[in-house]
Parts: sequence; C-alpha cells; structure tokens
Amino acid sequence: MALDFPATRWSLIARLPGQPQETAVLVALYADAIGAYLQAKLPDERSDRLEDVIQEVLLNLLGKPEALARAQPGSGSRFRYFIMHLAWQSALNHLRYQRRREHRSLDALMEGGGTPGDVHPQEAPADQHDAMDRAWAISVVRQALDDAEAATAAGRLDGEALRVLTANLIDGRSLREVAADTGLSLATCSRRLAQGRQFLQRAMADRLRLAGELACGEPPEAAGARLIELLSSS
Repeated sequence: MALDFPATRWSLIARLPGQPQETAVLVALYADAIGAYLQAKLPDERSDRLEDVIQEVLLNLLGKPEALARAQPGSGSRFRYFIMHLAWQSALNHLRYQRRREHRSLDALMEGGGTPGDVHPQEAPADQHDAMDRAWAISVVRQALDDAEAATAAGRLDGEALRVLTANLIDGRSLREVAADTGLSLATCSRRLAQGRQFLQRAMADRLRLAGELACGEPPEAAGARLIELLSSS
C-alpha cells in the first residue's frame, strides 16, 4: 500500500555516519507523508523530482539539530506541519530551475504555497493544514496496512484476518458479502475482522505515539478516531 517511490529514498540517508536510530524513525514516520503531500500539491511533477525533495528535506533536518529542537515534536505540537511546509519550500526551490529552463511559470505553484523563505518550525499557512492532515493520516493508515501484510508473511497475523480486513475496510464489502466470497461463516469473519482491526489499531497507535500525537496512556482504539477526525476535517 505504500506510495510508489523509487528505491533511491534510502540511498543518501543510509550513508549518514552511524545510521542513528533517530534517522530511521524520522524516515519511517514522515517520508510517506511528505510524499503524499507533495504529490497532492504537484500532481504533474515527476516522482523522481519529488523523491529528491523528500531526501533533501530529511537530510537538511538531520543536519540541523537546532531546527529539530525548535520544532519540539511531541504532545500538542504539529511537527508534520513544520516538516511538510519545509518540503513545500524545498519543492519550489528545487523546481524553479527546471521551470525556467522549460520556460514555464512558477506562478501557479506560488499561489498554492506562498513565497519560499524562513518559517517558524510550528508555523505553516493555515489553508494548507487540511492537506497536510490528510497526507499524514493516509500515510499512517498505509504504513499500518504494510505492517499487517508483513506480519501475515511472517506468520504473526492470520492470513484470513488480513483478507477479511482488506475486503471490509478497504473494499467496503459487508461481512455477509465477505463470508460468501471466502466461504467462511459469518461468525468466523467477525472474529477475523476483530483480529485484523486490533492489529491495525496497534500499528497506527504506535506511529501516532512516536509522533507525539497520541498520549502513552490512550488506548490503541483512539488512533482510528484520531485519524478519522483528521480525514473528515480535510
């Protein structure tokens, strides 16, 4: 379910000295969200150009601990607003040269995000928050589904649970329809769906806690409500 980016996402970041754990966490949490946001705002741009922007933003952040400190990721903050706004500024700067070579105007892009420049880490244009929220929510759900697929392949999640979950949650089929398609009883489908949903909720909750958007004491069930809130407000 992950966005289809070239394998180069890891190429530069993997060369960082020592490959600290913070690097892996930053990439895993935000790379897909940055990509979804840029793809939504720049649907006509080549994916390899957007990939370059993602790497540039993450590498710049990792090389500027003072910027990360000012951003104060954690409960009550919106670090993703900061990082996606930086991605948008980087995209404008990155594409400016190409636009000039191709004799194309940058005006349409500028209307969508403002003039590149310095921004306080917690600030982003208010009218961009909905798009950022949606990109973040979708990336969390997609990564959680990827976790479910990996767990199934490793034997840690019943394959029927993933099958029923996907048919019901993603494809929108009722449990009766899923039962008829799979040959499982309605009761079995219900149990498998509950198993799949519990796994998905835990995977989403883990990411929201790492991002400081779900308190440690909040149950995994709160993750779904938090993401639905973000999507419904977009």
